[in-house]
Amino acid sequence: MALIISYTLEEAIAATKFGKFNCFLIALSGLILGCGCIESFCISLIIPIIQCELEMTNFHKGLLGSVGFIGIILSSQFWGFLADTRGRKKIMVPALFLASFFSFCSTLATNFWLLAIFRFLNGFCICAPQGIIYAFLGEFHSIKERSRVLVIASVIYGVFCFIEPINGFIFLNQDTWSFYIPYLNFNYNGWRIFLFMCSMPCIFAALLMIFFVPESPKFTFSQGDEEKTLKILQRIYKFNTGRNDYCVESITKDKEFEDANNAKHSSFFKFMLSQTFPLFKSPHLKNTLTACYLQFGICVAANGYYTFFPEIANKVSLWLESDPINTKETVCNIISIIDSNLTFVVSESVPKVCVTKLEMETFTDVSIYAFLYILGWLLISIIINMVGKLAIIVFVMYSCGIASIAMMFVEIPHISMYIYLILLMAGLNMSVVNTSTIELFPTNLRAMAVSISMMVGRIGSVIGSNFVGLAIKNYCTYTWIPPAVLLISGGFLAFTIPNITKNSNKNDV
Repeated sequence: MALIISYTLEEAIAATKFGKFNCFLIALSGLILGCGCIESFCISLIIPIIQCELEMTNFHKGLLGSVGFIGIILSSQFWGFLADTRGRKKIMVPALFLASFFSFCSTLATNFWLLAIFRFLNGFCICAPQGIIYAFLGEFHSIKERSRVLVIASVIYGVFCFIEPINGFIFLNQDTWSFYIPYLNFNYNGWRIFLFMCSMPCIFAALLMIFFVPESPKFTFSQGDEEKTLKILQRIYKFNTGRNDYCVESITKDKEFEDANNAKHSSFFKFMLSQTFPLFKSPHLKNTLTACYLQFGICVAANGYYTFFPEIANKVSLWLESDPINTKETVCNIISIIDSNLTFVVSESVPKVCVTKLEMETFTDVSIYAFLYILGWLLISIIINMVGKLAIIVFVMYSCGIASIAMMFVEIPHISMYIYLILLMAGLNMSVVNTSTIELFPTNLRAMAVSISMMVGRIGSVIGSNFVGLAIKNYCTYTWIPPAVLLISGGFLAFTIPNITKNSNKNDV
């Protein structure tokens, strides 16, 4: 009888080779991440247009821009638990369909609160694929390839984010994209069609996952199903090589496998407590608080302040069109002037600023925003092992914090918008901080540490969005102080992260 050699799971995954399946999965992962971006931020493009139809104040705008993040905050650990106990694919596919469904329901909303409820439900569902996909993608790759494919997926994610401004350019400004629905008694107009089109990538991604992608081999193995794991790996190997001579016939069941297998029957609350409590005790408390603070500041600036970016960019464009001599003004003065010129009162409490179309420069600014993120991620992937994580975190934090201060004083509108874009680039630090967080905690606490820090970050997104909505009209100048304080202090705090200067490529585990 022939001797069967047993391989570790990492060796078995490496034996599938890197080929067409991996490239497809990386592209699909980028699309799924793009779905999260599109669904989370598409609302920002329509806020200037729908405020008349839905009678929205600045408070409503801030709430609408953040309500999706509230859904993400409340559901992130719930989806993480289901993914760890039921399966990655089994959770992501229905969540993608549900996110698309609630996005479609958003297109039928006839008042602000109905729209806010559907965007909350959309955020609740889109959290699942957005949070699980990184782990799912990583589990199909060996340690050697893992970091590289995650960065490449982020770049592709940035490319798919262009779907949002492209859809906006096609549908938001065209009067012909409108038809009357008698039963509901409203016009299904451009912004509704825009939201509908932004929901389509979710359906497309879910269908691709159903037909072309198996369950994570690491998950099936952790469930004690070695046979299914081997079938998945054989399928990947055949897709990559075109051959049927996959060499692995047995996988070694190591300690991590046994621990995961024993833990899978834990209840939701026991699992949550066992994974959460150690993070807030010595020796992990300081690192947990540091990661949370950094993510909070990053998300306040990158996500919270993006909510009003399209609207502010549109007002600056209107100002430049109406001011041929280009009088110097700060962004805050421009906002005040534009609002006073376009505002008339519907009631004592609801000012109605009627904007029916977005200026072409607004779509250009949003496209530049996506393009800068692609370039930023590409650059970081090239230099991170050369300069280290600390240099990147500190440089981005300080640059974006200084940009926020400059927004209070710069009086050249075009320059102000580029400075605003620099402020929003704080989001480039999310993946770098996540990488640092992973290296600070043992294997059994890493996923929860990242989950908690990102949850705090999303709370920052909600607070940032609502703060801008409440302050931008009457206290505009002071609006730019919080991100400056959070980012610059975060840059100083980064120096206290243990082992932050160690070379990334030496820390793979």
